[in-house]
Amino acid sequence: MAMESRRKIVIVEDNEAFAALLAAALEEEFDISVGHNGLEGLALCQQGGVSAVVTDIGMPEMDAIAMLKEFSRYPDLSVIPVIVVTATHFTRRSRSEVSKFQQVKRLLSKTSSIDNLAAEVRAVLGSAPGRSGLD
Repeated sequence: MAMESRRKIVIVEDNEAFAALLAAALEEEFDISVGHNGLEGLALCQQGGVSAVVTDIGMPEMDAIAMLKEFSRYPDLSVIPVIVVTATHFTRRSRSEVSKFQQVKRLLSKTSSIDNLAAEVRAVLGSAPGRSGLD
């Protein structure tokens, strides 16, 4: 794939080892940028050209919920597909909070293999608009 046609993925994850593993699994086919909290993720997305975001739910400085609220303030950011991952189980409350953002396409556990998480990113990027994936 030509460099200019590579899609950009932003990984927002405070666990540096997990971020590095996921980046390594995706870097052959995507341009990867990594932020370690929601503020960094927001800044990376504001640079433009982002095809998808993979974010942890709980992070220092700005968590995923606050980051998604910020995304909703910007038309260009509010349409970026987002995959939310967590090391803990989603509670009914956290699932409800995250699911209210239409751009959230998947809620996944970090207990899935890195290969499975990378496959979910590929599926979201290949899915038809409007597909929820939150079942």
